[in-house]
Amino acid sequence: MVPTSSAVRTSKRLGCIVGAGLAASLGCGIETADAQGFWYSGNSRPKRVVRQARPERAERPEKTEKVKDKAFQPQPVHLIVISIPKQRISAYGGGGFHAQSSVSSGRTGFPTPIGVFSVIQKNRYHRSNIYSGAPMPFMQRITWSGVAMHEGVLPGYPASHGCIRLTHKFASELWGMTRMGVRVVVTPDDAEPVQVTHAKLPAPNMTPAPTSVSRAEQIKPSLVAMAGEKTTADAGTSAASAKLLSPLDRAKAERTKIVAEAPSMAKAAKEAAEVAATKAVEANRAMSALREADAALNVARDRLDAAAKSLEQAKTPEAADRAKADKSAAEAKVAEATQLKTQAATTEQAKTQEALAAATAAWDAEKASDVANRTLREGDRAIEPISMLISKKTGRIHIRQAWRTLHEAPVTFKDPDTPLGTHVYVAVDTQDDGKAMRWLAVTYPQTTSGPDAKPVHQPQQRNQRRGEKPEPVAAVHSGRPRETASSALDRIELDQETKQFIADRIWAGASLIVSDYGLSNEAGRYTDFIVQPR
Repeated sequence: MVPTSSAVRTSKRLGCIVGAGLAASLGCGIETADAQGFWYSGNSRPKRVVRQARPERAERPEKTEKVKDKAFQPQPVHLIVISIPKQRISAYGGGGFHAQSSVSSGRTGFPTPIGVFSVIQKNRYHRSNIYSGAPMPFMQRITWSGVAMHEGVLPGYPASHGCIRLTHKFASELWGMTRMGVRVVVTPDDAEPVQVTHAKLPAPNMTPAPTSVSRAEQIKPSLVAMAGEKTTADAGTSAASAKLLSPLDRAKAERTKIVAEAPSMAKAAKEAAEVAATKAVEANRAMSALREADAALNVARDRLDAAAKSLEQAKTPEAADRAKADKSAAEAKVAEATQLKTQAATTEQAKTQEALAAATAAWDAEKASDVANRTLREGDRAIEPISMLISKKTGRIHIRQAWRTLHEAPVTFKDPDTPLGTHVYVAVDTQDDGKAMRWLAVTYPQTTSGPDAKPVHQPQQRNQRRGEKPEPVAAVHSGRPRETASSALDRIELDQETKQFIADRIWAGASLIVSDYGLSNEAGRYTDFIVQPR
């Protein structure tokens, strides 16, 4: 029997009620998978069954208009700032402010951790491994303990199990604008990035583009000598007009060169190994021939000794003549065997040297091929932006690229007993034809400011009623003014080697953290620097 339209409507209403009840039983705001409002019907793509609350309008109308104008163009985002009291997320990139939206963060018993993080995993259709495979669309993880940004329901107040819920529109568009390693700052206050210019912020080291050496370049020194000063001046002019490469362009060129040369390197390594094997066989044969020649010489010498002894013992003229003949023949054999041994020794020495040289060449070719293959396996790691942490707690600067430590060095601090605070600097774009970087800085709300100051506690993560905003956090400071992003840099001094190391590897997306603290317990092998001021 075909159901009536009223029966169908009643069935749909019951289905919605059952679906909402099932979502509530799973928990409103599930930690790594805030799955409230989604269901699966044999399809991996989530479907909406609970209508989201209208996102809270941003407090800055002019920036809301920018979001509409830009329409979430695929511009790279280098910095994300999440304000817990404002329940707001802001994205920044090369053009400065990109977009802004409301969020729903942790509730009572499940606070969203505050600190400096980065995106360490992205999964378009992620499912929670804690809450029965609950869906977590457009997931961007910031801790391995289970905190991420993802699409979810925004009721207008903190309601998740620690994650940062985003609207469907913002979550999907932010997904396309971020990369692994993007800096994420979660603050217990309303911290807004500002553009900062400072002499101690790294600038790219521009270097001339490499040129291929042709036959003309090979004879150029002799031409210079013949032409005298005029040609020297021309050479200087040519060098001055050579194209300059930024560190990123240079890294891309080097990687492209390795990738292009990898097949030929592998072929050369294979050929070198074959040559080495052939030379080793020839050397073994020469050694066997030398041993045979040495054995033949010993036999000839034994026969000569026997003939000489027979000659001494000969009693008749006939016996003496035979002994003389045998001795002469033995002497000839000894001479021949000696010559053959000398030739075999010379051949063996030459073949052994060739085999050693071939083995060395094969070893070098194999190492070069391994480097090329490693570069191929690592993919784009070589062109990932670097991350830097200057920690007053450790007294060192730590530099990583794609989660791997590249460099560490001691740092000199002015007024080491005075707190620095925590400041995050992100290079968002180049300027001056690539010779300088444009930096945005976020100063983390200062938890302490002197020996008499009390810590600023994390904002209360309680169950607010609908429409109720989190209570603002009042920072407590002592009489000494807090450090700004610029004044903190004034108190830091790096050695020249470290400065050069950074200048050779700095490009858009690079970040610098200056903090009194060291690494958080959340930081591990597969994370970038994580700092959680307390």
